[in-house]
Amino acid sequence: MAPTHPLRRLLLALVIAIAAVTAAAIAATATAQPAAAASLAVGIGDEDASMFGDPLLARLKLRKARYVAGWDTALSAGPERSSADGFLRAARGAGYDVLVSFAHSSNRGRARTLPSTSAYAKGVKAFIKRYPWVRTFSPWDEVNTCSEPTCHSPKSAAAYYRTLQRACRGCAVLAAEVLDTDYTEMRSYLQQFLRYAGKPTPKLWGLHNYSDVNRFRTVGTRTMLATVPGTVWITEVGGLYSYPPSFPPSTSRQVRATQQMIRLAGSSSRIQRLYIYSWNGGGTFDAGLLWPNLTARPAYTTVANWLTRLRSGR
Repeated sequence: MAPTHPLRRLLLALVIAIAAVTAAAIAATATAQPAAAASLAVGIGDEDASMFGDPLLARLKLRKARYVAGWDTALSAGPERSSADGFLRAARGAGYDVLVSFAHSSNRGRARTLPSTSAYAKGVKAFIKRYPWVRTFSPWDEVNTCSEPTCHSPKSAAAYYRTLQRACRGCAVLAAEVLDTDYTEMRSYLQQFLRYAGKPTPKLWGLHNYSDVNRFRTVGTRTMLATVPGTVWITEVGGLYSYPPSFPPSTSRQVRATQQMIRLAGSSSRIQRLYIYSWNGGGTFDAGLLWPNLTARPAYTTVANWLTRLRSGR
């Protein structure tokens, strides 16, 4: 065989080296997601207490749930407080650890108004006193969306975060809980929130990555991870069965979106919780794992099979 030219030998060595590095990178990527997913805690989000008696939920063997309540829910008797009583007591009886996300007032006259920090403190302290077994909170649900009065006020959102921390010493308190629809706006909001929050720097965050999940993208989740330090919980997300006009009813698309949700939840070891929304289907915005008649949709089976694999380490 003719001797190999020195330049060819060099090129051959480079090709072999690049191939080795590429193979190592692929192997690392292949093992990273299962490793990240193995540390993931999974819960369910809904506001219907009846789900705790559902055998289909029991079959999933979850022990975490999420509930959204107005910041002033515990201040006066009424349907909002009765609903919270029913849900949180049923969850406690069933052995669930509940993340409560506060949101705008349930009083129509105050729904679009930002409370003062003293009023907010009064509301959340009353809630903590009424439900002392709840020890995990988010100060405000989807702070960056304009369905909430916090949308143009990261300064207020940061003040509520510090207020809730002081009101519930020893609790797990998320900083900003954001929606990923406009990820550039989300990044700006988070950056401002960090400045107003001051020191110590918040290290626990909430993300609702609906657009990533249902539009089959990753940029919202990646932006969140690149913008904030510490741990991220995906505190609300689900594959949409329907949300007209952009998402007409489709069980197959819901399954694919649910698979995307699972991939994103396992994409980083910094993502440590996933709360799937929601349990019961129906309504205009429908991401339910069940049909309105409370039978399982295909997306339920997707989740059940994934949880089985997750717990077995596969």
